[in-house]
Amino acid sequence: MARRDDEDDRRSSDAYERHLADHERDRRRAQGSFYTPPDLVAWILDHALAGAPPEATVLDPACGTGHFLVAAARRLGVRAVHGSDLDPEAVRIARERLAAIDPTVPDADLERQVVVADGLTAWAGRTFDAVVGNPPFLGQLRRRSAGQNEEHRRGLGAYTDTSAVFLHRSLDLVGPGGAVALVQPLSVLAARDAGAVRTAVAGRGAVTDFWCSDRPVFDGTPVLTCVPVVRVGAEPPTDPGAWGRLAAPTFDIPAVALPGDTGVIGDLADCTADFRDQFYGLAPFVREGLDGGTPLITTGLIDPAESRWGRTSTRFAGTTYDAPAVDLAALRADGGLARWADARLVPKLLVAGQGRVVEAVADVRGEWLPSVPVVSVVPRAVGDLWRLLAVLLAPPVVAHAAARYLGTGLTPGSVKVSARQVAALPLPADEVAWAEGARLAERAQAASDAGRPELLAATGRVMTAAYDAAPEAFGWWSARVARRPDGKRPPLSDPAAAG
Repeated sequence: MARRDDEDDRRSSDAYERHLADHERDRRRAQGSFYTPPDLVAWILDHALAGAPPEATVLDPACGTGHFLVAAARRLGVRAVHGSDLDPEAVRIARERLAAIDPTVPDADLERQVVVADGLTAWAGRTFDAVVGNPPFLGQLRRRSAGQNEEHRRGLGAYTDTSAVFLHRSLDLVGPGGAVALVQPLSVLAARDAGAVRTAVAGRGAVTDFWCSDRPVFDGTPVLTCVPVVRVGAEPPTDPGAWGRLAAPTFDIPAVALPGDTGVIGDLADCTADFRDQFYGLAPFVREGLDGGTPLITTGLIDPAESRWGRTSTRFAGTTYDAPAVDLAALRADGGLARWADARLVPKLLVAGQGRVVEAVADVRGEWLPSVPVVSVVPRAVGDLWRLLAVLLAPPVVAHAAARYLGTGLTPGSVKVSARQVAALPLPADEVAWAEGARLAERAQAASDAGRPELLAATGRVMTAAYDAAPEAFGWWSARVARRPDGKRPPLSDPAAAG
């Protein structure tokens, strides 16, 4: 193997990555490979190697051109680092960069330490003091061969991202006290299909350090990322359902402590979400402003204690409507969705799939049909309708949902909730304040556009007290729920919306 000085190797690595950037963007996206900024490499090594012995060993299972390997070798020596990647050219460059750091290491040793191989299988039976790196980000339907190894996907969700599969596998590649620190998409914090990975972490140790950014840091991808540093054997284990709270401060979401023994929405109501069968089944029966039709309520038409049906245009099944309505007679005559429609045409709350806050509105007379992905909340006692609306408007509940499910929304900082997650939202302890909040929520929905903001604010204040939460939760919520003078809500990226 030809030896190069360190400056030449850096140029080689940089040139290769420029080649990827200029000529192989499609290949990089197909592989899910994006290269890591030096300051993030340093942060990961600082925390993964904290307390490690001088003779510590490091593995990067998807090493690319060796950024992590080179940085680790400068701390520990070339013989301490190991890596693998499916790209032979990247592996060649990584070996040359390591050779430049320590020319005394034989070529044969470097070829054993840094290999062209699937990082999920290459290191079976080996353990290291730290596993670090930036594995490829790929969903189940777009994964390269590294993600196709069924042995390491067994027990994981069908759409678990390849990067999370690497995290799961790496737990077996470090011994007690060792650390795993791999870059992950922010969705690992709360995505359903990453749940088994979070549970595995809790079974093996704890997240002892955490990094994330509210802006993309990798050229060529808008994906937001994080780095949970998992220490094997650490106590107490990190709650698998609460990883989102680790990132909440980055997104200025206030910390709230909600009661754990007061019950949840699912104790009082049935929460359901509809799927593609209902979406496509409804499409032939939706008309524009059909006389006598049944209003179709999409996520975009739901605001806190307000339906904007007939006042705001919306899209359904690729078509824009000013007032979408379902021809209920034709739908019932067709028969396919008749029972579904009858089950939905009852007094209920409709909850938007995601928004700046949890957005919910009461369908008092049961006259609206929900569009996917709107969640229907049907109280078992009609008298609970306004009480449940007050819960969904409560600032501490919204902050709790924003933190717990952070990373699952389409927009950074958006609050996305599924039917199951709505059902799990906690109820308040203060029944008197809750009753007042319900009264105010009912008034807010009945109010004019001019009068609603004040009543919404009053509802938020009372419900903050009902949960005995700090006023910061109300301030955060009120800034996000406020409308601009033009009647529109600011986008999540609008700095003025942050309050």
